[in-house]
Amino acid sequence: MVKKAPLLNLNQSSLAARIRRKKLEPVLLIFSAICLLFVLFIFAMATGTAASPDQKLPLKLIPELTIGQETEEYPTFAFVGYVDTDAKGNIYVLDTKYRQLKIFKKDGQLLRTIDIPQGQGPQELNQFSGLAVTPSGRIFINGDRKMILYEAEGNYLRTVSVNFHVSCIGSPGTEEIIGIGPYEGKILHVFNEEGQIISSFADVFDVPQEFQEMKMLTMFGAPLIFSCSKDGRLFVMNPHSYEILIFRNEKLEGKLYGKNELYHPIIKKPTKSGLAFISTAAQVFPAGEYILVHLITPEKKSIMADVFLKGKQIGSLELPGEPKAIDYEGKLYLIDQQEYPRLIRCSVAK
Repeated sequence: MVKKAPLLNLNQSSLAARIRRKKLEPVLLIFSAICLLFVLFIFAMATGTAASPDQKLPLKLIPELTIGQETEEYPTFAFVGYVDTDAKGNIYVLDTKYRQLKIFKKDGQLLRTIDIPQGQGPQELNQFSGLAVTPSGRIFINGDRKMILYEAEGNYLRTVSVNFHVSCIGSPGTEEIIGIGPYEGKILHVFNEEGQIISSFADVFDVPQEFQEMKMLTMFGAPLIFSCSKDGRLFVMNPHSYEILIFRNEKLEGKLYGKNELYHPIIKKPTKSGLAFISTAAQVFPAGEYILVHLITPEKKSIMADVFLKGKQIGSLELPGEPKAIDYEGKLYLIDQQEYPRLIRCSVAK
């Protein structure tokens, strides 16, 4: 005799399934939320999202000295192009509009003024492209493929020709100075106190395929500017990405990678006369244990710096002016380039 299978009560089975489903719904929701958070975390890590500019940082720049009149009558500066300091704390300000190098004592008192006439003579320049002052006070002014050297007392010393384009110079706290520009496959060049090249280092940057023919030109194989700190560090931005190379003693010491909507690699822009090439440049200086990266771009609405700590971008900081130099005590020199430019020296505090 064959036993009949028990009849399935569909109503009871559906009710039980609904009960089990209701019990599982909170668990499924929690599991889905965890998965979503994990995906978002992985995405954030992969895209390298920068820290919020509104993040509060334990870093302050305290103004302690200001040089420059804010009146129309006899303004101190017309346009400040370059700033440097010597080991005594004297401040050197190259005004590219007045065509003067003004030297101030540490307390801001004017010490002397050196005029640089326009022209092609030994003591003349048509264009300025850098200032470097050694610890002892020897002065190098760069431009027109030559450098004009002055003694610490301000007396003209000599003019040295350079057979390639040096777009910027700086002093890393030694009696030798550094110049930047693609030459024989290298971009950083050491000049001795006589103005002669004694060594070169740092390979030319890799460039996108569309710029391969211009690899050995300034702006493509090397940035137009770089920054020096008096502890020997050199900061060089890649012209094609937000990458900062840090050198010391002619060796690569580290790299910084950042993210900022104002940063743009080299782009071609049509103009009435042809094509123009536009690139984001950067002034980079240490501020205590931090590193500040100020992007130089026409899009800027305020003067900001990206802030890095231990190699990581952690936020941004509004600055009282454009950073131009750092002295042997770690104090920053910034320019408020308004109608009447002012130089501001700031100490770093937490």
